Amino acid sequence: MAALRTGFKTATVGAVGASVAYTGYYYYSTTNVYFTAHAESLPSDSQAALKKMEWKGFTEMRLQSAEQVNHNVKKLTFALPTEDSVTGISPITSLLTRHTPEGAFIPVFRPYTPVSDNDEKGTVTFMVKHYEGGKGSTKMHSLKPGDSMLFKTLQEFDYKPNQHQSMLFIAGGSGITPIYQLTRAILRNPEDKTKISLIYANNTEEDILLRKEFEDLEAKYPGRFQKIFTVSKKTSSGDEVQTGYVTKEMISKVWSGKAAGQKVLVSGPPPMTEAIAGAKGMAGWTQGSVGGILKELGYTKEDIHKF
Repeated sequence: MAALRTGFKTATVGAVGASVAYTGYYYYSTTNVYFTAHAESLPSDSQAALKKMEWKGFTEMRLQSAEQVNHNVKKLTFALPTEDSVTGISPITSLLTRHTPEGAFIPVFRPYTPVSDNDEKGTVTFMVKHYEGGKGSTKMHSLKPGDSMLFKTLQEFDYKPNQHQSMLFIAGGSGITPIYQLTRAILRNPEDKTKISLIYANNTEEDILLRKEFEDLEAKYPGRFQKIFTVSKKTSSGDEVQTGYVTKEMISKVWSGKAAGQKVLVSGPPPMTEAIAGAKGMAGWTQGSVGGILKELGYTKEDIHKF
């Protein structure tokens, strides 16, 4: 238990140094993407009004607005090519950015997961945390409305509605945005009956991104979505947020245990991922072997996906 606490403490601090929009390692992808099922369930007249982007190579988009969320996170909204365009991306898909720093010859690539819905007209929104010396986040935070950035789709996890009876999401700090994208897609689809449990860990309550959004989802979808927020340093007196590291006991509060039809997603900085599910392999390029808490609970490689 001491090793886990130390590992997760490192992870929560390390969350400050990971990408808010996506915390895993990045790679190139030419995967075609499609609407999530909830878009297909819209009335026919709504579908007719949607103009799905084709995403051929990198697409230039201009920043429409920038909003400071907390001390180091900005909410950045970019305009799509036309006002009636929608991203049409499937969960979980990030958008890979490309830019070449001034005076450099080698371009910088960074993936960010949109927090806006895939059928939102005209814009796409990200939450981006700034890190000291981070080339991608520094560039994104430096953008002013009217500035442009290049984006390309990058599919991270292939999800099909009702593919699993229930899903457990364990996220640390900045790993929450891909989890939020999938949670929204599942719950907004009336045909998808998948149940979701979320444990989201951070350093402080101020670091809890998308807090109100998750609270609203839990209130709107009782019986389908439940969550735990936990932090290392708690400042409030209420019981909405717990204190401590992710443990078997905490998991048991929202998860009945290993059974058929389940899937567990772990999204966070490497120390946290290792403590929960075992380290990824080949410097993050492969899933690696199962370890940590989930191995102790009897989960296998087929049950888990690490970001």
